[in-house]
Amino acid sequence: MKGGKKMPYLVITSIYPSDKAPEAAKKYLETLTKYPFDENLGTRLVPAAVKSTHQGIQAVSIFEVKQGKLEDAITYAGNVVAMFISIQGYESTIEVYMKAEEALGLLGMSLP
Repeated sequence: MKGGKKMPYLVITSIYPSDKAPEAAKKYLETLTKYPFDENLGTRLVPAAVKSTHQGIQAVSIFEVKQGKLEDAITYAGNVVAMFISIQGYESTIEVYMKAEEALGLLGMSLP
C-alpha cells in the first residue's frame, strides 16, 4: 500500500428478531442524532444495508477508518451498538478487516 498507510475497514453486523424491527428503526433514528458520524474517523462506505433472514433482520455498516483513528472508530461503533442492547434478541459484532493491499503486504506481495 502506498506509503504504508493502514486504513482498515470496520464492519458492524447486527441481527434482531423481525418483530422488533419498529423498535430497532426508532433506535437507529435516535443514533443518527445522538452519535452523528464524525468524518474525521473515516468514510462511511455502507452507512446501513438491511436484509430479512430466517433468523430475523440483519443490518451491516462498513466504514473505512482513517489512519490512526481505529481506536476512536471502535469506540464510536460501540456507543452506537450500545443503543440497541435493550432490544430483546439483539446481537451484534464489531470487526476489523484489513484491505487486500494490507493482507498481501503481510505476504510480501502487492497488487499489480
